[in-house]
Amino acid sequence: MARTSGARNADFEQRRGELLQRARARLALQTGEPPSFRELALATGVSVATLRHYFGSREGLIKALFNYYLQEGQHHLARARSAEVEGLDLEQTIKVFMQRVVRGWTQGYVGTLHRIGLAEGLRHHGTALDYLLDVLEPTLQALEVRLQAYASRGLMAECDPRHAALMLISPLLMVLLHQHDLGGTRCRPLSLESFVDEHVKVFLRAYQPIDRANCEQVAH
Repeated sequence: MARTSGARNADFEQRRGELLQRARARLALQTGEPPSFRELALATGVSVATLRHYFGSREGLIKALFNYYLQEGQHHLARARSAEVEGLDLEQTIKVFMQRVVRGWTQGYVGTLHRIGLAEGLRHHGTALDYLLDVLEPTLQALEVRLQAYASRGLMAECDPRHAALMLISPLLMVLLHQHDLGGTRCRPLSLESFVDEHVKVFLRAYQPIDRANCEQVAH
C-alpha cells in the first residue's frame, strides 16, 4: 500500500516527540554529571546513530526539547497573555497568573524544563540562548502583555512592563527553585500560597495607579 502524502513527515515528528519525552525524563534526574549523548540514547531506547539522525547532536536534542514543549504550551501562553477575557481586576489577574506558574512547575513539566535549562545553559552558551528564547522569555513576555493591558487602561501605574514582569516573576521562580529543585522543603519549608498572597500585595502597593484627582484635592 502506497504511503499517503505527508505520512512520512507525520511519523517522523511523532517519533521525534516520543524520543524528546524520554530524554526529558533522563535529563531531569539529578544524578551528578549531565548525561552524555550515549547515555541519552540508552535512556530513550535507541542507538546513538538513531538519536543523531533525529537531532544531529546533544545540543541539537536540547534545543529541540525546549522548542517541542514551547509548541506544546502555546495554548497556555495564549491564555496567560489574555487579561481582558477573564474580566479580572489587577490583583486577581496577577494571582491567577502566579498560581498557574506554580501549578505548571509543581504538577506539570515547567519546573523540569527550567531545571534542565539552567543545568545545561550554564554549561553551553548556545543552549543558554535556547532556554531563554523557548522557556523563560515566553512566560515573561506573556506576563508583560497581561500587565500592559492593565496599565494602558489606567488600572496600573505607568511602567516598563518588562521591568514590572521581572519584578513579579523573579522572586516566585527563586522560591520554586528553592523549595522544589534544591530541596528547601527539607530544611526551610515555605507555604507557596502564603508567599504568592504576600508578594502580590507588595507588587500592588508598588504599581497601584496614581489617583490624580485625589492628589489635586489634597494639594488644594
